[in-house]
Amino acid sequence: MRWVRPEGLHLTLKYFGEVEDIKIGLIKQAMDITASFIEAFSLEYGGFGVFPSPNKARVIWTGLSEGASEVTKLAEELEDNLSGKGFTPEKRLYHPHLTLGRLRYALPENVIRMIIEEESSFRSSAKAIGGLILFESRLFKQGAVYTPLYEASFKK
Repeated sequence: MRWVRPEGLHLTLKYFGEVEDIKIGLIKQAMDITASFIEAFSLEYGGFGVFPSPNKARVIWTGLSEGASEVTKLAEELEDNLSGKGFTPEKRLYHPHLTLGRLRYALPENVIRMIIEEESSFRSSAKAIGGLILFESRLFKQGAVYTPLYEASFKK
């Protein structure tokens, strides 16, 4: 298992991949529009799961025990505002989660199911969410480094 370093933990609303510098301004505009209609809310992480499935687990994550509907709505609003600016909409259903680690090799399905079951009662403390942050991600041998590029605050 390779755990995500604490400074690399993040909740992704939209993954862009490589983006031309000229499109960064459009992303910022979409973030501002989205944030202007959202009120601050709290979320809590809870439970565990894996991607893509227990018999082929490669990623271990925690979901949201509180705030999932708000985060999902936020992701949908952002997606709509980005598609209005020419970005291709995501085809996959949005699933809010925090990636905790990546498996170097597959573990037996019964081990994965046992971990998920044993950790099902996990709950984090509440975290106030007041805006969106656009991060640049650069991959290095030691892992990804995230640099904040822009922040759009929710309405007051």
